[in-house]
Amino acid sequence: MACPRRIYQLLIPSTEVQQWPTFMLPSELHQVAQFLGPIGDFREIKSNNYLVEALVHLWDPEFTAFRIGNRQMTITLEEVAGLLGLPTRGTALVFPFASDKAEFCQIIGLKESVLRGSDQGVAVNILFERFAPRDGFERHVTDFVFTSKAVWERKRLLVYGVVMAGTYLFPRKDQKIAFKSAKIVNDLFLGIQGKQCSIVPTILADIFLACTGCRKGEKFFHGANLILYIWATGHFKRQASVADSLPVVGYNWVITHPKRVNEGDLPKNASECVDYLETLQDFNIRWVLDWTDCFEPILRTKESERVLLLGTQGIISYTPKRFLRQLGRIQGPPPISEFSEVTIFFDQGVCPKEIPMKSQITESWRTISDDRSIRYLPELKQKGVMTAPYEDWLKDSTTQGLQHEPYEEIEKLRAIIKAKHMEVVQLKKSIEVHKGKAEENKRLYEKERERRQEMKRKCGELYDQAERVKMPYARESKDSVLDRLRNFGDLVRNRLHDMM
Repeated sequence: MACPRRIYQLLIPSTEVQQWPTFMLPSELHQVAQFLGPIGDFREIKSNNYLVEALVHLWDPEFTAFRIGNRQMTITLEEVAGLLGLPTRGTALVFPFASDKAEFCQIIGLKESVLRGSDQGVAVNILFERFAPRDGFERHVTDFVFTSKAVWERKRLLVYGVVMAGTYLFPRKDQKIAFKSAKIVNDLFLGIQGKQCSIVPTILADIFLACTGCRKGEKFFHGANLILYIWATGHFKRQASVADSLPVVGYNWVITHPKRVNEGDLPKNASECVDYLETLQDFNIRWVLDWTDCFEPILRTKESERVLLLGTQGIISYTPKRFLRQLGRIQGPPPISEFSEVTIFFDQGVCPKEIPMKSQITESWRTISDDRSIRYLPELKQKGVMTAPYEDWLKDSTTQGLQHEPYEEIEKLRAIIKAKHMEVVQLKKSIEVHKGKAEENKRLYEKERERRQEMKRKCGELYDQAERVKMPYARESKDSVLDRLRNFGDLVRNRLHDMM
């Protein structure tokens, strides 16, 4: 039985995040949904961590795909866009540059003093108290850089989007809202150079990067794990009794998700989830999700079969033609020339000002397109049809994957041995340092002991002199006594000076 690693994820958001949508009017939620989808409704998704842990265990970073049994699947741009009801074509890219407290406060209109001590993130309760309640402006008027209630109303929508995106799409382990979330959401609301932006590729990139990072040892899933959970249950646990005639456009797929899937008999641990997924038969899989728009999917760019995606955590490539069955098409072998995948992690998850491959990423997204030679076949979309050459390719790739596994295990063992060797080296250095300190302490102790003995001797001399001073001489004049006392005082001062 497989033993997936434990991965920390966002499972239960803070109370403030769960309550915030109830403070918003339906019209306000609709305005935010135009840019982020029905994001507040993710509070209704009750996810456990087992399914995502199992998916990470089955993740193949080389192919940016999950190896589920003898098949490859991944979450696609159309699946993310359809779930959230957001556009992709004709949109501008969001560049998730690093942001600081000053820029964050400037965007949302708070004084920096309110966020004193915050480091790259702000606690939700600080924003909740000032922007969620209808009287938040009046109660905290001195905390804002503006004095107009109308400005606060506009900022309130923005901050709601920032908090929801920072919680569900770009989560942090400490559940704080990253400062960069404000710039991302602000670009979504305002657009870039008069063009609407799309957050869909950013979300997908972070999910891919989180899977790859956790597969390589990261302990926290820095991606939209709830979207991945919905994706998996939609493909593998959808109830057969649900009608297929649901509208693709204008339907809230997030809040209605629990009604369409059978979550009651999900495996109770990650190992059982892996076994369940690996033993699935093709007829048990919902190949095309209810919300996937299969008519004009993104299958390539003008110059390449590969689409470069930019996320908040890094850059990763996405090859849609490997997953045509999820887009209602017959799966053939993917282009051989496109096997080299791109995966770049940003240092500490911070997007640099000089983004690697920025021009290629921009051009890739600007020229995304369909492939008219690969037709959509509605009557076959739930059949998961594949060609014989693809089956051969899949067998070869699976064999290669199995061949890589021992190599990966060897690399892990080498890493462990290297780490242990470094521990031994550090221990030896520590022993040498402590040995030197012990010798130095011994030398200082001997020196101090000699000093104390010398002080004891000098104190004895002073005692003898004091005894003599107390005994007056016969017929000693007053001046003689004063001179003797003066000489004794000088002696005491000199001795004390020597002892200091």
